[in-house]
Amino acid sequence: MLYARQPTEQEQEELKRMVRREVGRVSQRAQMVLLSVRRKTIPEVADTFSVCEPTVRFWIHSFNEYGPSGLYDQPRSGRPRKVTDEVKRKIVDLVQDDPNKAGYLATVWTVAMLGLALMKAIGVTISLTAVRKTLHELNLSWSRPRLAMPHKTDPEKAEKQWKITKAAVGAPPEAAILYADESRVQLLPLLRAMWHWVGQQVRVPTPGTNKTRALFGALDIRTGKWTYLVRERMRKEDFVAFLEHLLVTFPSVPIILIVDNYSSHTAHVVRAWLDEHPRLQLYFLPKYCSHLNPVEPIWLRLKGQIAANRLHGSIQAVVQAGEQFFKDMTPTTALTWAGVQC
Repeated sequence: MLYARQPTEQEQEELKRMVRREVGRVSQRAQMVLLSVRRKTIPEVADTFSVCEPTVRFWIHSFNEYGPSGLYDQPRSGRPRKVTDEVKRKIVDLVQDDPNKAGYLATVWTVAMLGLALMKAIGVTISLTAVRKTLHELNLSWSRPRLAMPHKTDPEKAEKQWKITKAAVGAPPEAAILYADESRVQLLPLLRAMWHWVGQQVRVPTPGTNKTRALFGALDIRTGKWTYLVRERMRKEDFVAFLEHLLVTFPSVPIILIVDNYSSHTAHVVRAWLDEHPRLQLYFLPKYCSHLNPVEPIWLRLKGQIAANRLHGSIQAVVQAGEQFFKDMTPTTALTWAGVQC
């Protein structure tokens, strides 16, 4: 008959401590050993703890060989991870490619499709939860893309930039060198991100019927002088009216006006007007280069201040708010916002 060996005094104290302090199976095993030391048979110990006899026999052997430390569970290696470095590399390769190339009738990858593709490519079956967790670990997230302008380059870009540079450098000191652009303001508020209490999303009222006004603006990059004109629309006739406004604002001096390639700027009526008014010379920025126009940041500041998350009582009130914005904008401020000077 197998019994636990007689423990030393130190082992005896450790077994008693394990019975009191350890939890679960370890405490139970210490009690088995102590009962066996008192000459309780293996069937009696097994019946006391409702376990099978081989279990009691195993832990008695373990104690006899290793002492109290043999009653603890040994670290287990577990099954090998399925999400290996190879799997991660394959996921990265897949998400960067078109699902159509892998034979799927879809334009975007889903978790289920990635799981099937992994099984076909490297023969590994991974749960959808594991695939999703791996995607997050790879710093990937599921969100909507955003539209972007196509990456195009104006073939005449260098030529247009050189013409503008040559005209600005060669202009007499009294000449006005203007960058101009147009923008719309509207009664419908522009929605912008803002802080709000969790669960209390801010509601911005709408006007019901939207109304708009066109703003034509020009910045003298030498002096910071800003001039603008409010119109109903942005037609070619409105642009001609703005050109007339510039002749009045800058009388008796050469005007170099730089604009983008908007259709109203290149209309026949505009060309005819320019032929009749040679004091104003019109130059065009390269196509797809709106970022080169220093007036753009001024429009951005204007809309952020007067229209973001704010409903005005009328379109006239919106225009008045814009007029006050321009009144408060000093030449130095305008040049700073435009990036012409710091």
